Amino acid sequence: MFLRIILFSTLVLICAGVAVAQKPGPEFWRKVGCQPLEPRTNLERLEERYGAVIVKGFTRVESTVSFTNVDAVELRDVASPPSANSVAKGIAIVLNQNQDQNRALIDYDEIDPLLNAIDALSRVDETATRFTNFEAHYRTQGDFEVTVFRQTRSGNAVRISAGLCTPPASLSLDELAKLRAMIKDAKTKLDEIR
Repeated sequence: MFLRIILFSTLVLICAGVAVAQKPGPEFWRKVGCQPLEPRTNLERLEERYGAVIVKGFTRVESTVSFTNVDAVELRDVASPPSANSVAKGIAIVLNQNQDQNRALIDYDEIDPLLNAIDALSRVDETATRFTNFEAHYRTQGDFEVTVFRQTRSGNAVRISAGLCTPPASLSLDELAKLRAMIKDAKTKLDEIR
């Protein structure tokens, strides 16, 4: 009888321990369904810092693409001495589609590779592959993606997306060149404040 009580109590404790272990901890929860679990850019890290006063300075570049805004952004933790961990510079690309605003944050050191990638994507055509159709894309750490693909026999089309859950927006190659100019202007504004 005593042995049965001990075995039953042990079985109950094991089952209770397994049941408690099945609860996800807060480290597995997403803040919002379309945000990554961990910040991937310096701008995101600084923006999500707790217990700190963060000052955000930004300048909007004049928009030449109808549903896209590009901002030059600087974030600064006012309580910390200036260092790589307390200051972040870069750009924010915001897509305004169907009542939704989706953005991608791009650190300063990713801007030149993005501009070079847009140049390379603009030159991609059917000679890049032996197949009939093609697609070329580039993605930043902050989930800004540019994709160029063959749309028709006469031309290429461009898709851009900002964030994890955004539907892509369609552009022409001329609008992609305008977006590149907006990104370049934002980088110039960041260079002016150095």
